[in-house]
Amino acid sequence: MNTILIFIIVMVAISVIGFRYRLPPFFTLVGGAIAFGLLIGTDPDTVFQQVAMGCASIFNSLGIPILAGSVIAKYLAEQGLIQQIVSDLKTLLKRPPSLAGIAGYLIAVPSTCPITAFIILTPVIEFFTSDEKKRSLLIYLVAIGSVLGVAYVYPTPVTYTLFDAFAPDFSPLIYNLVAIPLSLAFIGSLIWYVRRQCNFADITNEQIGYKREEGTLHLRAWAPFLVILLAIPVGYLLLGLTHAGLLQFIMIAGMITAVATARQDIRWSGWVLGAKHAGVVIFDICGAGALGYIIQQSSFPADASILLATSLPVFLFPFVLAALIQTAQGSRIVTSYLTAQVLATTVIPSMLNPLALFLMIIGGAGLICFVTDPYFWLLHRTTGDDVKTVFKRYTVPQIIFGLATYLVALLIQFLMPVI
Repeated sequence: MNTILIFIIVMVAISVIGFRYRLPPFFTLVGGAIAFGLLIGTDPDTVFQQVAMGCASIFNSLGIPILAGSVIAKYLAEQGLIQQIVSDLKTLLKRPPSLAGIAGYLIAVPSTCPITAFIILTPVIEFFTSDEKKRSLLIYLVAIGSVLGVAYVYPTPVTYTLFDAFAPDFSPLIYNLVAIPLSLAFIGSLIWYVRRQCNFADITNEQIGYKREEGTLHLRAWAPFLVILLAIPVGYLLLGLTHAGLLQFIMIAGMITAVATARQDIRWSGWVLGAKHAGVVIFDICGAGALGYIIQQSSFPADASILLATSLPVFLFPFVLAALIQTAQGSRIVTSYLTAQVLATTVIPSMLNPLALFLMIIGGAGLICFVTDPYFWLLHRTTGDDVKTVFKRYTVPQIIFGLATYLVALLIQFLMPVI
């Protein structure tokens, strides 16, 4: 059977089974990997070895960063330091919509998971107002902000995967100088829209659950983030670390800081909670590694390249492929990894500016965040909104942002082509 047809069948099966039976992504992704391998004719022993190797490759590169991010987030939450961070942000971001969107954006990056940031911040946001509409809009801003932070800012599992696969020597600074303003423009436009919908003047500073002392800055709450930022030039310029080494270095530094500055009575509980949450995230992504590795070892990349090259412009291929994978399984991290695995075996990356290629994939990964996206259903449960409302407030903005990102990528490719 044609590998492309098998790929489509497996992706549809993953989507339908995951949605219908609410299975954890690890089961659907590993099951899809096994099914794909067997259907293309690989012998069972090789299939199961490839599953293990694919899982191991993900754990090797992203295991420590995800663990570190989760541990940092849990230590902050356990000590009530998230409220202090929000309080500090409120001195700069006076309006609640700005505060909600930017807090989601900032907390998501070191935690490496938008849902982690959402879970941490939602209880704080719910104190802001008793008005259900206003609270709901603020919760959506937290969600979109957290998604944009993880999807666009280096280093996160989404962006690191692309650097590692396509351009290990490409400067993270150059990338962030483009990606961060672009993503902030997106969240800024949504904040502006929400402010037009409601008047948030009734929300006071004390409603965040922490009364701020004027002139104070809670350095202990910000310490892990500051160390992560300071560790980037140290690792990159002084130690000469590669992208792979730099990501491990800065996240370990942030985690050590969180542990060192934590109260003694919560050091063990914070670690346990962080490790527990990280384990779920890591193994779900390892499932993607298994599927990606088996696909990479097959003839699918070559078959897909031939088919799409004859039917799509080369500049559209990464965007469409990422959108299809995202629609099938719902995780941006998984989409980034699988798209990178497929494209890495083709000549397409060598034909594109790395920055444009990264943005094409990121834009495609944000195009259809709907029924297979676990975040969609988390918002559905948290806000109590119907599916149509969640689609309007969560999915539609990301469709717009995804298309805009692709257009920016095309402009970069046009102005600075790499042949």
